[in-house]
Amino acid sequence: MAIRVAIVDDHRLVREGLARVLGAEPGIEVVGEAGRGEDAAALAVACAADVLLLDIALPDVDGLTTVERVLEETPNTRILMLSMHSEPEYAAAARERGAHGLVGKSAAPEALIDAIRAVAAGEVIPVEGALSRREREVLALVADGCANDEIADRLGIRVKTVDGHCERLMAKLDLHTRAALVAHGRRVRSTEAGIPLLEDDAEPGGRRD
Repeated sequence: MAIRVAIVDDHRLVREGLARVLGAEPGIEVVGEAGRGEDAAALAVACAADVLLLDIALPDVDGLTTVERVLEETPNTRILMLSMHSEPEYAAAARERGAHGLVGKSAAPEALIDAIRAVAAGEVIPVEGALSRREREVLALVADGCANDEIADRLGIRVKTVDGHCERLMAKLDLHTRAALVAHGRRVRSTEAGIPLLEDDAEPGGRRD
């Protein structure tokens, strides 16, 4: 059965562009559109939407308030926020209101499609914390399928340091298996998300983590 998707965004070109992309994807059906936050709940109910794509910055009712209204009317609808901003605080605010994830509007179409399928399947997209530059390098290599000893060789750091980075990544991203970390790393890479970077810390002896 196809995933029923409704779109709420105040820009018509955005709505139409999303509808074209999603309409061409097997297993996804765009069932309705709206340009105002105040129409979102009624749209989700009328269209029996499985997933609601909701702009976080609507001119009449902001997207975060709209999330609460939608879930009051149709608690089983999964809500995926769309935003020009991909910083963690925006995703965290959306999660606090009950949304199931946030995707930046600069994301690749494949990343949006993956996110729709994930939330429709009952997943909640993790909120990225601030990752150091080294953590992002490790995450990228994990996403490539590299083992920790290979990552250590490529980055010129100790295997034990890589182990620690992977543990911290899983804790920050609320992930519990290596496979989940790999999948998340691939999603982050495809969305080109703007995760804040922290300065690297040097290890004793001049090696850097």
